[in-house]
Amino acid sequence: MTENFLLKSDGALRLYFECAKDLPIIDFHNHIAVADIKTDKKYENIVDLWLNPDPYKHRLMRICGVDEHFITGAAEPFEKFQKYCEIFPFLAGNPVYDWSRMELSSVFGVTDAINSQNAKRIYDKANEMLVSPEFSNNGILSHFNIEYQSPVATLLEDLSSFDGKSVAPSLRADDLLAPTDAFKSELSAKSGVAIVDDNTYLKAVGVVLDRFSAKGCRFADHSLDAGFFKDDADGKKTDMLVALGNEYSKRGWTLLLHLNAKRRTSPRLLSIAGPAGGFAATGESFNISAVADILGKMEQNGALPDTVLFPLNMSDQAPLAIFQGSFSQDGVPSKVQLGPAWWWCDHKLGIENTLNCIASFGVVSQFIGMTTDSRSILSFVRHDYFRRLLCSWLDEQNNVGEWDMPPQIQKNIIKKICYENAKLKIQK
Repeated sequence: MTENFLLKSDGALRLYFECAKDLPIIDFHNHIAVADIKTDKKYENIVDLWLNPDPYKHRLMRICGVDEHFITGAAEPFEKFQKYCEIFPFLAGNPVYDWSRMELSSVFGVTDAINSQNAKRIYDKANEMLVSPEFSNNGILSHFNIEYQSPVATLLEDLSSFDGKSVAPSLRADDLLAPTDAFKSELSAKSGVAIVDDNTYLKAVGVVLDRFSAKGCRFADHSLDAGFFKDDADGKKTDMLVALGNEYSKRGWTLLLHLNAKRRTSPRLLSIAGPAGGFAATGESFNISAVADILGKMEQNGALPDTVLFPLNMSDQAPLAIFQGSFSQDGVPSKVQLGPAWWWCDHKLGIENTLNCIASFGVVSQFIGMTTDSRSILSFVRHDYFRRLLCSWLDEQNNVGEWDMPPQIQKNIIKKICYENAKLKIQK
């Protein structure tokens, strides 16, 4: 891949190489296995690292008609690698096509075209490098200049693998909205609080939240999936979310609301590949009014946390971008804001649409920027993908839109979006 990949002008090249390229990464939400960081996992082969943990690639293999045997089945590692390389030349247009090339070139120095003819040579070269200590789990992570990353952890999870500094937990809080008796029993034992009602339940949750804070946690994630409000007809989950939002606000955390995933589609693939197998979809346009009501209730209680909204349906990006000006608070930039293009929106079209929506309906310089939201450590290349697109977009808007923005202001905006705005969230 060339150095000017995605950089469409001399101005974009200047912004990228003089400003964006070497900024540290703040990755405020991902699904990286923190145990692999603690043990500094060694990868058996490139399939173990590059294919097995990546449902994005699995999805494309299925679309191209590859048998499941070569995706999640019992095929030998090279057979799986060969099958992916066979279909790879035909994936152009999908962001995985770009990410795959970036992953191999930036980490392994592989410049060969990814295809069936080159598969064995790429496979052998990568495997030879993986033997070196420099290509252990943490050695690979060191390629990316990561200052802070926040893998998800559930409330009852052991936090001993988090160092509380460069690797801090992000609370995965979906199971808090409608806790089972078994969950409450375990929480009671973990917190030392006898749970008899909602008040004592929140008190017990608060005890464990403080332990998360002590480990550097600054983010809590809730997924309001497609059909959430229909399923919550009695409003109990919504009320609990409001109460939890107040708890997050007390601790200076940022609430991440992921909206409108249609997680259950194919029962067959669910049984084969599990709930994160790459077959989920997006729901219809989300209930924007209901989201506003939730945020409004938190605000009325005097404890609306900083909130980042992640719509999975691109049609919701514009109306949610407007929320940047709907819940303003003195001294707080972007109390509520549209988040980075997420999941099925995480591509050139979705990223540029996010930037256009925020710029048109709010203030783009306050945007919190990119996060990977991924299970693969190689996915940190997506920060570079985003930065290249941002530099091209900003230079293009400055020229075509006649913003007449001097270079230093452009650079300041890039620094804010790619690093400083997210840094503020973890310093609260």
